[in-house]
Amino acid sequence: MIVILSNKFDLSVDYVVRYLRKCKARFIRVNTEDLIYEQVETTFPKFSLCITNKGKQCDLSKNLHSVLFRRPGKPFEFSQRSNRPKLAVIKYIENQWHTYLESLCLIDNVLWVNDPLRNHQAENKILQLKRANELGFHVPKTCITSSKERAIEFSETCTDGVVAKALRVPLIECRNKDFFIYTTKVTSFQFPDSEFRIAPTIFQQAIVDKIDYRVTIVGSTCFAVKIQSTSDALVPLDWRSAKDRLQYIPVTLPVEIENKCLRLVKDLGLVFGAIDLVESNGQFLFLEINPSGEWGWIQKDAQLPIAEALGELLIHGYSKADQ
Repeated sequence: MIVILSNKFDLSVDYVVRYLRKCKARFIRVNTEDLIYEQVETTFPKFSLCITNKGKQCDLSKNLHSVLFRRPGKPFEFSQRSNRPKLAVIKYIENQWHTYLESLCLIDNVLWVNDPLRNHQAENKILQLKRANELGFHVPKTCITSSKERAIEFSETCTDGVVAKALRVPLIECRNKDFFIYTTKVTSFQFPDSEFRIAPTIFQQAIVDKIDYRVTIVGSTCFAVKIQSTSDALVPLDWRSAKDRLQYIPVTLPVEIENKCLRLVKDLGLVFGAIDLVESNGQFLFLEINPSGEWGWIQKDAQLPIAEALGELLIHGYSKADQ
């Protein structure tokens, strides 16, 4: 049995589901925001772990083969505000479900794409930069600080200025709307010291003359695209802010760079990873890796078979899919 833990609006997962159906693979998709309407049960001393999905109970302790863990939804995430409990109650319920789903990791000999704990750890950009640097990637000159004075000192060492980015998932979730924090060129440090001290921020040397790449790793398969503008306009500093106005050209990376990407994903304990690179003055630089990165738009626009690679991985396991 293959289990997909995601949310109902995940386009990337839709591609995987379509491929699994084509292969007649046995799977269930659990949109975890809907678990509050389903039933689960774990028993001891005879261990069992059951999830009811669309009215059918499945004992995953007996036949779980692989799990695609990809941006699971949260309870009440898509419910009307009038039907939601108080925020403190929602937080409590989220913690209970998070812990229950984590217990799937107790089932032996299961392939996780990706393991939730490894996924969480790999989102730390300090860890990412350290591992990438150790693997021989070139990384931009970087200072992560909560000190305004130190940020200014660092900026003065960067000829083309600095950019600021979030240290972890760059998303602010509000009741009515979510806000994504894009990489931003720093044009002024005219902010109170207290605003700097609230949280550490990544400051990096700005790379002005660059070519952006998105590298999607599935097991030992590498899918790379070069990102270009569809007009005379330049690709934005953070290309994610204008994805619909860009084109994605499949490319083959230099063997050395591809091997480093594969090694980084493996060293972080991941099976899947979406890596952002830039090329500047003939040199590739590592920016970051997203262990739950989006790729549906690459499948659609660049016609790269990422869903097929993920499907094969989930059906056959890591070793067979990589032969």
